Amino acid sequence: MSMYILTNTRLDRRAAWPGGVAGKGASRNDAHPPRQRKVAVIASAALIRHSVTMNVLILAASGASVSHTDSPSHASVRFLTADSLDLWPCFSPDGNHILFSRRVEQTWQLLLIPTESGQPQPLARAPLPIAATRANWSKQNNVIAFTGTSAHGQNSIWLINSDGSNPRELKLLVSSDQMFYPSWFPSGEQLAAMDAQDMVIIRVNVNTGGAVTVTDQKQVFTGMPSVSPDGKWIAFAGQKNTGQKYDQTKNSIWLVDDSGIARTVESTPGQGRAPTWSPDGKILAFESTRASLIGQYAIFLINRDGTGLIQVTDPALNADHPVWSPDGRRLAFSARASLWAKGRSIAVIDVPNQSK
Repeated sequence: MSMYILTNTRLDRRAAWPGGVAGKGASRNDAHPPRQRKVAVIASAALIRHSVTMNVLILAASGASVSHTDSPSHASVRFLTADSLDLWPCFSPDGNHILFSRRVEQTWQLLLIPTESGQPQPLARAPLPIAATRANWSKQNNVIAFTGTSAHGQNSIWLINSDGSNPRELKLLVSSDQMFYPSWFPSGEQLAAMDAQDMVIIRVNVNTGGAVTVTDQKQVFTGMPSVSPDGKWIAFAGQKNTGQKYDQTKNSIWLVDDSGIARTVESTPGQGRAPTWSPDGKILAFESTRASLIGQYAIFLINRDGTGLIQVTDPALNADHPVWSPDGRRLAFSARASLWAKGRSIAVIDVPNQSK
């Protein structure tokens, strides 16, 4: 059984070490004396090798059909930022830049960095009055929607032009002040968002502020939504409402259509969060702890019909919030650059061949 699993996943345990190419320039090796560092490297590498083997066995035992394309490898991951707390990336419509949120002192700022290489620069022309997170960039109108958090803990949807001008709060005709994760419909005139007060997905008219509820809270608690490229589906992180307290770590990936009918993507749902659509609308990328013994996240891909589950990154990276490049060739996400990294960095990886 074990030999079959290891052979068919083409597991390369040497690739599990988070240093090497991926960690170059981002690790904190200077914090460890040479002898201590050598011992730590040997011990950590041995632990990760064991963990990767066990992760594969766990997935097989759970009945999941998972393919590791050339095995998840840190060597194929390229980090764009380092030494900060960087989260929630999204690509510009032309794919040349990645927008993300960075923790700066007591707030979050939106920064832009070239996809190939370069230094991150603030998006906004002047400091924003709110903390800016969870951005989503419209391909239709080139406007960025994001979550704005006030000093009093209110969360609302904000808009800003792609050149950093005209930041403004989107005034909604709803009572909730806990709106997260805006996701554009292809028209550029509507958004889906998570109402964390009522645990539902809403559909917002950007021009009027009108909103309609898409999901039924009596059926399912909702997390982050993502609108399909054709606007016919919304993928979201969610969990069936059985009277329990909402716990985002227990989410799986769901779909809801225009009629409000919601279902899980997988027939036997595994843990999953933060889904995003491939540009052709056929595949979902998401984060999951299903391959980790200790709750570390990895990036997975799955077809919209629930088939073809593929693990893209190793859990040692603890990667989350994957997003697709406009050409569908790459994924950007937030991850840990090394075992000693205190923050999180923005990284990119090529999409496996069999999922393009």
